[in-house]
Amino acid sequence: MTDTSATTDGPAYTTEAYAAVEKAAKGRRDLYVPSVLEHAAELLTALWAAGEQHGVTPGDWDWSTSLGAAALDVVSRQYEHPKPERHHQELNTLVRHLLDALTSEEIGLTATLLSYPGVLVERGPQTPHGGYHGDADVEIRIYSDGGWTFSFAAEGASVVSIIAPASQAGASQVAEIVRAFVRGELANPFLR
Repeated sequence: MTDTSATTDGPAYTTEAYAAVEKAAKGRRDLYVPSVLEHAAELLTALWAAGEQHGVTPGDWDWSTSLGAAALDVVSRQYEHPKPERHHQELNTLVRHLLDALTSEEIGLTATLLSYPGVLVERGPQTPHGGYHGDADVEIRIYSDGGWTFSFAAEGASVVSIIAPASQAGASQVAEIVRAFVRGELANPFLR
């Protein structure tokens, strides 16, 4: 196991742990921001280290379970089910952070606030087809009792979760995923 934290100020996870978590995430419909993958990789690194203290190598876990997927699931739950639930004012602040990130010079999308805590993003020429006529814009929302989601702005549209922290940094990472989707750089998660 490659320890990336023992001698540097770098991440507190191994490259193998990050790769295992990233592999688990690719098989899911949900989308994960980098900080959530890093959080899960830190947990996986610690679990592997605890196992090694008992003579269990990282590869020994594979016959029983996908420890990378388990670490991702456990960490993701923290972001998807906040305790306590968020207040309306907190939701509005998070949505404002998202709007600022989406419309920043760096990301450069056209977006407006929705009435319920959320943002509507104008589709681009490379945005996958969605909605009744295939031309729906994209909605991103955050909930008091849940996490970030996005969908096409159309009745009955499928919804995909974006697992990210409920913070300004998390909103910026959500904006990066939305930018990649709107510009056609992200495989369409609604087809998974």
